[in-house]
Amino acid sequence: MVKNYVLDVEDEKILNELDNLCGVVQNKEVLKDIITFTKLKENNKVDFGNYNIIVRNDSSYNLLNGLLKVCAKIFMKYNIIQNDKICCLDKIINSRRDCPFDKISGIEDSIIVINERKLRIDYADQYEDLKKVMKQFKDKVFIFEDTNFCEGEIDAELGELASWRMTIEKISLEDKVMYCKNKLEENKLQYNKKDLKEFADVPFWRLKNMIIKLIIDCKSNNITTIDKKMLSENKEKFNKNKSHRTKDNSSKKTKKTAKQEIENLVGLNDIKIQMEKILNYIKLNKERGNMPTLHMCFTGNPGTGKTSIARIIGKLFEEEKILDGDGKFVEIHGRDLVGKYVGWTAQKVHETVEKAIGGVLFIDEAYSLVADKRGSFEDEAIATLIKEMEDHRDEICIILAGYTEEMENLIKLNPGFESRIQFNINFPDYSNEELLSIFSDLCKKEHYKLSNTCKQLLIDNFNNARNIESFGNGRYVRNLFEKIKFEQADRIIKTNSKSINAIIKSDIENVLKNLKPIEVKKQQIGFVG
Repeated sequence: MVKNYVLDVEDEKILNELDNLCGVVQNKEVLKDIITFTKLKENNKVDFGNYNIIVRNDSSYNLLNGLLKVCAKIFMKYNIIQNDKICCLDKIINSRRDCPFDKISGIEDSIIVINERKLRIDYADQYEDLKKVMKQFKDKVFIFEDTNFCEGEIDAELGELASWRMTIEKISLEDKVMYCKNKLEENKLQYNKKDLKEFADVPFWRLKNMIIKLIIDCKSNNITTIDKKMLSENKEKFNKNKSHRTKDNSSKKTKKTAKQEIENLVGLNDIKIQMEKILNYIKLNKERGNMPTLHMCFTGNPGTGKTSIARIIGKLFEEEKILDGDGKFVEIHGRDLVGKYVGWTAQKVHETVEKAIGGVLFIDEAYSLVADKRGSFEDEAIATLIKEMEDHRDEICIILAGYTEEMENLIKLNPGFESRIQFNINFPDYSNEELLSIFSDLCKKEHYKLSNTCKQLLIDNFNNARNIESFGNGRYVRNLFEKIKFEQADRIIKTNSKSINAIIKSDIENVLKNLKPIEVKKQQIGFVG
């Protein structure tokens, strides 16, 4: 009688498919238990439980479908479901936020996936609706995807609706090696497994592109055996190709390093010291095999150099081999992460982060994600962003930036940020002398000559402007510079002057005469920090 509950050859064959999937092989034992549970039910040995599953998804990659396809084969074999189709409710649900579950139309498939974040479900409030839907579609299997990292909380709400729990883990180095092994064997390419470990030790998104290139190179050159040298050359060649645009666009002059660019910035002496310490800390811990989280929070008034430093960080981390990217820099406003409809926000955050992997994602005015009420799209954006920060902790540097007080409020309201932000940097306002240096640098860059009689006039103006609320610091200087250029050009044309590069005192006086304090204040609105 015991033999009835032993897995047969077909069971083992289906379960072994998990061995070739990343992040899910640990669920083999759960599926074995489900098979045994099924046989016990068939023989009336148990009269409790169901086939619904809570899946705690700890990965940002799309690994759930692979797991569900294996589950579907088992469920179909034992006639638990009628087909192997998978229905993700977030893709078909009515966009109305108040649409009750028992009114949802379009559920035609046999495995129904419910993601509480994408569908904005409050399980406690909608528990009865869920029970109605599950009763209505009793011949289907329901999968509750938990992506909130709150193990235990979802179980407490769904314990009666789902009898089983599975997990999807982050992709490990062993998973990456297995991925390479499967792809090479699918294409009948021979290799040494020991050599794959070093080759595969890169972010998974990069590895997928590398393995495609490797297979193409082999097929196009009739190569059937891959050695260590070929793997090394392929990896190096791929990384060079990723950054060829940067190299092709470089000028004939010696290109400045990221450290030189930081050093050449006006002022920011404390920031420069902090950046050097941060870099040394990261490098030392990476050598120890304990790579720290790279995420940062920049606070300070507009125009204090937050964006300038953030742009250079990507290049700095690329040069120092902290990140594998080409120093890319993606800049967005906090509101850019919020979708218009149900299910859009999480995907929008994920896609934005994916674009910046290998570099820096700079989120200006991140405090705009603070919502007036709980359960808003802004809350969804924050929850998804916190998850992405954890999933890609050593693949990207995400920088949250904004006014000091507002950013402190954002972090306070969302403790998940605090544990994921390694470095907090406050950017002070520029001094009058530093503002003058910025103005002088702008003149040099565009080949203007600034009369000595202008300098004190500018310093006096900066001193007055700094007392205005929301003073724009560097932005104010750049804006003032543009107005002075306009005034200077008008003077040159009208007087037919030959000194077309000279900025004189009257050029500045004419601008300042028409530049009222209230206008200065308004000009700060809408600029990016």
